[in-house]
Amino acid sequence: MESSSISPVKPTSTSFASKVKALLMRAWRERWSDHQWGVHLKSVVNSCNGDSKELPEILLQQALVGPNPNALIIGYLQHIVLSQMIPPCSALNLIQKYDDISKPYCTIGLIELTDAIACNISVTSGMESSVVLCKCLQKTLHWLMMCILQSMKAMKDSQQQQEYISIIDAASVAALHIADNTTVQALLYVAMSEDQDNFRDYEQAVINVRGTLSQPVSDMLPSQTKQKVLIAQQTMSKVQDMALPSQPLCEVSHLGICPTINTLVTLEAVLNPSSDVQPFIDQLCVSERLLHLPRPSLYCEILRACFMGLNNCADTPEELKWAAFTYLKLPQALRYMKQQSPNQDIGEDLYQGLSELMNSVPLLDLVEIKLKCECLKFLIGEFSKNDLLDKAQTQQLMNRRSADCGTKIETSNHASPIQIIRNEQQLPKIIKGLSNFSHLDPGKESATLDNADASKTPSDMMSLLCLLTSGRNLDFILAVASSTGKLLGLASKLVKINEFAKQTQGEMGKMAQTRIMLFDISFLMLCHISQVYGLEIIAPSPEYSDSFFAHWATRCLPEDGKYKCIDNFTPTDQGKVDLLIQHLISGVDVNKLNITRMNEYCLNFPLALQEILIAWEHGAVSADSIKMIMEHIKNKMCCIPIVLCAWLCSYISMIPDKAREKPLQMIQMLQTPAMNPDPDLNYNERYALMTPILHKLINDILPVSKRVNYINYVPSDKLPSEVMDECIKGVFRRGWLDMKSVQTLEYLLNLCGSDWFCDRCIEAMLESSRLEDLMKALSLVFAIFHMDLEHITLSLLFHTLPRLLQTTGYHNLLSDPRGNTLAKLSVMILVSAQNSKNAEKDTIPHLRRGRKRSRKEVELEDMEETECRPVKRSKSSSLEPQLTLDSEGFNFDFLTAKEDGETSPTFDTKDPLNKSLANLMRLMNALSQDSQVSPRMSFIINFVREAINCGSQNAKFTLQFMPPQMVSNLLKSVQGVFNNRHILQICDLSTSIGRKVATQAICQNSRLQGPANSAKTGTVNST
Repeated sequence: MESSSISPVKPTSTSFASKVKALLMRAWRERWSDHQWGVHLKSVVNSCNGDSKELPEILLQQALVGPNPNALIIGYLQHIVLSQMIPPCSALNLIQKYDDISKPYCTIGLIELTDAIACNISVTSGMESSVVLCKCLQKTLHWLMMCILQSMKAMKDSQQQQEYISIIDAASVAALHIADNTTVQALLYVAMSEDQDNFRDYEQAVINVRGTLSQPVSDMLPSQTKQKVLIAQQTMSKVQDMALPSQPLCEVSHLGICPTINTLVTLEAVLNPSSDVQPFIDQLCVSERLLHLPRPSLYCEILRACFMGLNNCADTPEELKWAAFTYLKLPQALRYMKQQSPNQDIGEDLYQGLSELMNSVPLLDLVEIKLKCECLKFLIGEFSKNDLLDKAQTQQLMNRRSADCGTKIETSNHASPIQIIRNEQQLPKIIKGLSNFSHLDPGKESATLDNADASKTPSDMMSLLCLLTSGRNLDFILAVASSTGKLLGLASKLVKINEFAKQTQGEMGKMAQTRIMLFDISFLMLCHISQVYGLEIIAPSPEYSDSFFAHWATRCLPEDGKYKCIDNFTPTDQGKVDLLIQHLISGVDVNKLNITRMNEYCLNFPLALQEILIAWEHGAVSADSIKMIMEHIKNKMCCIPIVLCAWLCSYISMIPDKAREKPLQMIQMLQTPAMNPDPDLNYNERYALMTPILHKLINDILPVSKRVNYINYVPSDKLPSEVMDECIKGVFRRGWLDMKSVQTLEYLLNLCGSDWFCDRCIEAMLESSRLEDLMKALSLVFAIFHMDLEHITLSLLFHTLPRLLQTTGYHNLLSDPRGNTLAKLSVMILVSAQNSKNAEKDTIPHLRRGRKRSRKEVELEDMEETECRPVKRSKSSSLEPQLTLDSEGFNFDFLTAKEDGETSPTFDTKDPLNKSLANLMRLMNALSQDSQVSPRMSFIINFVREAINCGSQNAKFTLQFMPPQMVSNLLKSVQGVFNNRHILQICDLSTSIGRKVATQAICQNSRLQGPANSAKTGTVNST
């Protein structure tokens, strides 16, 4: 054949080529069968050291001499390819170079040969050969499209129209045969990532063919030919559909409410009142995607949770949290969601959600009766104020609610929703008023919350602060500030006032008293904020991190029953301590001492009290004298009893029970009101604020019988595990979290740690075997784990799952449907934790979501430098050594296989989530090599499958540390466990090693499916 398309054989192979040509001549003369040809050809190849790479080129040169192809030689070439004497890709790659369209019969012969080879190709197991195969198939389809395109173009000026039509028919049929196979489609999907430039050329050829069909030249084609081309292109377009759509991981449509959304809203409203709204929005959006909730249903569930919370917490201290969340924080969250989704009509979705909520008439009526106001109408008004609903929607909803409500509710001005909305309008004035004073000019005006921004002098400021602390004003103001993100600003203003008032500047009389009272009341307000919302509200402000209160509260103020070390109470001057003792014993007013800084009183008083307590215990001071001293201490300043009680609690916590009597008596004396307080010093307001602070401070140190408003979450006759089981089973039975369950679960989490908490929740979740019960429990546990998402996720990956996988006694929990439920939970928690981590990188780190840190959390933060997290390891030996969290014992080498010139994948080796996930994957890889199909093998398969179901991006993160050989191990263990679409989702096609693993697994899958796959598609054979 003399064609520029097929290059001549190189001179160095002349002897081999001549032997093959001679053999061809003999075969042609004797009309050998394919079998005879193969036998004789093998002897020739063996005599030439087995080099058969040039066989396709030699045979094609001989077959394409003349206008028609030599059918016998074409048959011989087909035989040696299908008998695997030569790689099929070598023949196909050579055919693709042929572009002489002027010899249509030769082109048709090559198309038919391509069809025969590609549709009966044998998949191999090697990574390299699999990748070569996928690229070869893509180029083959590209060549067929080019044959069609060139033939259509050549028909205009040619007399061989029928021949070109035959080329188009043959190429269309061949493309259809090749592409109409799931294995080939999967390999083409890999080729799309393997060589993007070539794939773009291939796509362009397909587009050009489609465009040419729409031009007048296509009128020359018979309708059947057009139909063949269109069918072939439709089949080839299936490659783009190989990516799997995400699927809901938890089906809760059979339930009356969505437990996940309901619980997330409850945790946010109760435990995280001062947190930033963005993390909550992220949690909702992740849950929405995982559960496949329509946006109107999401809004309905959020609103339903708010009204259920208001109903559950009516007439309790938590009512304000729910009211502030519902009427202030929720509209703010929805407004942010609207900004993040500008193309989505949030007004219509919210309208539908409210309409669906209005079907719950008994719930709405009950809440409005308890709260004594038209709660839903006020909420609709807030949505309208925030431009979430237009006027028409607002009016329609108002009218429907009026029609549904049988009797008109008598609105009380003291209803929490009304007070919350009213205080939101006054809060900016209050903050401005707290910022205004700057000098000591005498003067006093009548202060109200409406003119709070007019405060200028210390007297004005004192009047404003007393007004804020009267009644429930402070609780309302703090609830509003926490929900609107202004609590930190409000606290910083109070710290500034406290700093201003701590040092006298030579004032006498009323001015000096006003400064002392400012220090006292601002100290009390800051203590109250710290106890309710956590010290994190005070400490993060860099401007006031060195302030006296921040320093004292961090070192001395007890947190959640955890008392500070008594060594933290250090005096500033021993001489001043001695002077305090003398004045206290003699009954002289301590305010007349030569102490110019109020903070010095707070720092020196505990040591003075210590000396007095020691003297009392040794009989040097009588009980009556102690009562007199306590009366002098609490007569004017209320901050001193708090400072002293903090010291006494720390002191009592370190002494035996028999030595606690006298310190406890001192605490009791400090709690009682002063006998003769100065009526001009607003003592009643300050004492009313001091009392609950002292109760919270001393409750955990007092005997149970003397505690005030104390809830014993773990009774003395029950173990924490019993309380946990009772609580969590009650939650599962109801399908939602009530207030008592929230507080009990938080207490147990802080008491026993995330490892224990995770174990108990999962064991309780997996007790049932009914799918409906498991889905409800899964939905609840997933949301409950957001109480401390980061650490519970680490506990799940490092502690709970390895324990269940490596302990034979727990295999019943891994069998379906329990194992599948556990796999769903693991993937959902991983996705949520990863999204939370990514969101924190893009935003300013937010506060710890309004709750106290557990001791374990503090310890973990202290060990960040060593990157070591202590966990209780299972004593049972694993099949492969566990990864450690220290940098020296941990590496990602098993994942960094790469091609020359390709960048290694980068991992954050300091991220505990990455370490825990890689650790779990290595354990799963070791277990996947087990020859027995067991429940833990089923769990591993379910884990991978659920990771795929949650979407490509989430699957990429969840499976990023999956060892390359693990896919092959699973396919060998359970035949057909993953189809080709699953494999494409499992492997990271953006990396070379990922594409190799994918092509190898696809070929392996094709071989394992065997004749069933061939019978279904009629194409790829299995070896």
